[in-house]
Amino acid sequence: MFAKLYNSEKYGQILVKNDTDSEDGSPEVRFYAQPEGFGICSLALGFKDSDEGFDSADEAFNNVDQEKAEEIISKMFEEGPLNLVAKPSE
Repeated sequence: MFAKLYNSEKYGQILVKNDTDSEDGSPEVRFYAQPEGFGICSLALGFKDSDEGFDSADEAFNNVDQEKAEEIISKMFEEGPLNLVAKPSE
């Protein structure tokens, strides 16, 4: 499995991919979400470009469930730089 898709009430669809960085090929676990009022946003957890790095990325990906995906996305929207953007009215 290289991708997981969750339907979150708060963040809409969350896509989690076990992937590689497009620039240097290092392993990453990337999260995509598109909450109401935003375009598609992503956040990546990067790992070293080594056998151990790929193993760590696989382990991280395998440990992601919907609760963990929502927790990580929440940091991007509630605690990260996007909290400076005006949020749509609820």
